[in-house]
Amino acid sequence: MILFILLVLTSVHWTKQHLTYPINYCQLAAVCVHDHIMVCAATEDGCSRRTFLDQCDMYEYNCDFGARYTKHSAAQTNPCPGGQQDFGCN
Repeated sequence: MILFILLVLTSVHWTKQHLTYPINYCQLAAVCVHDHIMVCAATEDGCSRRTFLDQCDMYEYNCDFGARYTKHSAAQTNPCPGGQQDFGCN
């Protein structure tokens, strides 16, 4: 029994996370399945918003242009320092 517990405790080093940071948007875009549900996305500071055809298109845009858009939630109301939002999502 003690041998089994030691085996379990040492197996922790043999595992690897499936998703590691920073997020690789190119890999996400490659395996994503388009569902055609429109997505409103914003940058981390909330000052730039865009509408994408679906989440896969958002991943592709992030991959192609090195952006970091994420799904925008309606609760996000951060004021933009020194400017207005680029695109308003409905």
